[in-house]
Amino acid sequence: MALFAKIAILLLLWGLFLFWTIEWLIFPTEPGMEYKAGAIKDTQSDFLDLNGPYYLMYTLPVFLFAILTLVYLELLRKYPEREQRTSELPKWSRFWAKISNAMWTQPIVVGTPMGILTAADLVAIAVVGFGFLWLFCNQLLPALDIVDHTEMKRGRERWMIKVGRVGTWTGRAWYLPMALLFFPISRGSPILRLLNVPFEHAVRYHRWLGHLSLWVLLVHSITFALHIYYTGGRVVDGPIFEWPRFGVSNLAGVIAMLAGIFLWVTSLELVRKRFFDVFYIIHHMYLLVFAFAAWHVGDFATFYFLGCVMLYFIDRFLRMIQSRDAVSVLSAQVLPSGVVKLKFPKSSSLSFKALGMIYINVPSVSRFEWHPFSTTSSSLENSNDMSLCIKPLGGWTRSLLDSLTESEPSKNNSGGCPLPLKLFAEGPYGPERDYFLRYKTLVLVAGGVGITPYMSIIRDLLCRYQLGQEGIPENVELIWCVPRRTDLATLKDVSPTQMFPDFANSKLNIVIRTFVTREHGDGKDEGKAAGLAVGVPVGSEEVLFKAADQQPRREVAHIGQSNLWVAAVIAAATTGFILTHGVFHIAVVRPNNHSSAPFFFEHGGHSHGPAEPQGKPFPTAVTVTLLFVSMLLGVVVFGGAVVLMWMWSKRSLSKTDAAYMASPEQVAQPGAADLEGNQTSLLDQATTAEGPRPNIAELFEGISGKYPGEDLGVMVSGPESLQDSVAEACRNRNFKYCNTRFQFYSISFDL
Repeated sequence: MALFAKIAILLLLWGLFLFWTIEWLIFPTEPGMEYKAGAIKDTQSDFLDLNGPYYLMYTLPVFLFAILTLVYLELLRKYPEREQRTSELPKWSRFWAKISNAMWTQPIVVGTPMGILTAADLVAIAVVGFGFLWLFCNQLLPALDIVDHTEMKRGRERWMIKVGRVGTWTGRAWYLPMALLFFPISRGSPILRLLNVPFEHAVRYHRWLGHLSLWVLLVHSITFALHIYYTGGRVVDGPIFEWPRFGVSNLAGVIAMLAGIFLWVTSLELVRKRFFDVFYIIHHMYLLVFAFAAWHVGDFATFYFLGCVMLYFIDRFLRMIQSRDAVSVLSAQVLPSGVVKLKFPKSSSLSFKALGMIYINVPSVSRFEWHPFSTTSSSLENSNDMSLCIKPLGGWTRSLLDSLTESEPSKNNSGGCPLPLKLFAEGPYGPERDYFLRYKTLVLVAGGVGITPYMSIIRDLLCRYQLGQEGIPENVELIWCVPRRTDLATLKDVSPTQMFPDFANSKLNIVIRTFVTREHGDGKDEGKAAGLAVGVPVGSEEVLFKAADQQPRREVAHIGQSNLWVAAVIAAATTGFILTHGVFHIAVVRPNNHSSAPFFFEHGGHSHGPAEPQGKPFPTAVTVTLLFVSMLLGVVVFGGAVVLMWMWSKRSLSKTDAAYMASPEQVAQPGAADLEGNQTSLLDQATTAEGPRPNIAELFEGISGKYPGEDLGVMVSGPESLQDSVAEACRNRNFKYCNTRFQFYSISFDL
């Protein structure tokens, strides 16, 4: 029964996707205009007037797709399917699986300003590029041809009119990138989860779409400014610095353009990395861009891209709900490598993937900065807590460590305030499915603190072997480059025999090769810089904080972990939005509209309504403002009501202040013995070489000989130069005739 339900939902999802895609393909065509006119005629009602047809055509499919996706993901969670290796698949599906894997895991272009591009990335770029050019050129070229065959009035030149037509159709084509812009930036996006694209990977799609959107907005503004200047300072809708009562407001468009350019400049990498607070604050000007763009084009055209914007607002609302309260910290300690390890309590219903990450905010360090850190624990461990490791390298992480070390450890065990600073958490986020489980052999390449995701993977594998699971990876080849030998102490955090007592007799084989790239010689001074960074003796360990047994326990919990509850929030918010907007239309707009003109216009087109309506029409700006109010009420009131129901159903969350931390005897302490050196750890299994960074291609050559004919899952976590080296090595080997395929995955936290 579950299988049939999954197939039915997938068919519905494909149907919605094709319907929405076709809507965009026919958008600039004559058949499309006829179809739209027919749809408006058939679905128009007094409740929403012409907003109803636009909502049904462009916005509702997006909402339905998100809701059905969440239902499908819930079915996958309740009735999981084991990640199968390509060799285990039936012959009829093996070919498709190979093509699909190659699309996502084969690097094609390496070392570009856009980063490492796979075949899937190039296809996505080509599809969006084609869609934009289709919308732009399909009616621009006929419009230019009409200008060429039209007699010009005195004082008008053809190029002036053509420039105006370019401005018109860049504005119309801008709807497409705007309709996609917010999908990749929604951290809990059901669409990203369906595609199994992690948020940190999808962020770059948002950057690309943002660049495209703002380039188009800039061209649109410049061409119209030229057209206005050379036609006497006026366009068909009125002077540029006037906000007309009805129709397109050029002034609103100018404000949207200026806000967009300011946001664009401060989003460049140079500003984003060096002045993150500036970037973060100014990036909220996207609200101004969206609002003034909507006031510019009117409420009907806003429905072209309203779906993705609304889903982002819902996602942001859920994130705000989760991060409103500080979380408890069970312990904070500095490991011998200089890494700070934090441990949080988590809700018993909260699960996270091995490659999951959690966002941390410390207001005393920076009120606005939220930094992602990969979890180093596994949700399969018999524990109600989760841990992460932070390497104090940048300004924010060093400030965090300074805040922790300023307090005396003795005071931290006395009760009272559970931590000398407030700390908020959001997440965890990560891939929907553990794709690394489909490989028999994993090749994990790390640079510096990039080791932390792999600690979680190894813990996860050890737990799965302890649980007796079959068909999971058997070989792990870990390659780790560090600047100092003391950094290797992070490997002491995992003891295979402690987590899986039968590790020595199991099929799991872990090979660890480490490379110390900056230190040479006897190692007497090794790690001096690390010691200075953390303020503790090199190679030692200091417990900065440990929670008392009877301190309040505030857990990390997230409504996003419940697919059906999130689907209910989306359904309630979107239903509340359209009902509220309809009520506003009936009660406010229609009674105050004293015009024979229909409530219809599109930026650049006047085929369905007069340019100068008779009578006194209802102000377009007020109509759009009511649309904003409807969105706010839909998300906060209707969606918030469902969130309150979820919180009520989890009554333990409302009693966290009365819930107390368990004693050490009641809570498992995995890794505690490891850190004291009483158990064999991963560090004891590692071989270490000193010198420059190893030749990745040569290492892969040796690994290829060990596992002939296999598909190897190659993952890289570290600096950009290391990512490029690994991607290039995978590409070069795969492009050659080689029966061992290196399938590439990048783990990056460069947001």
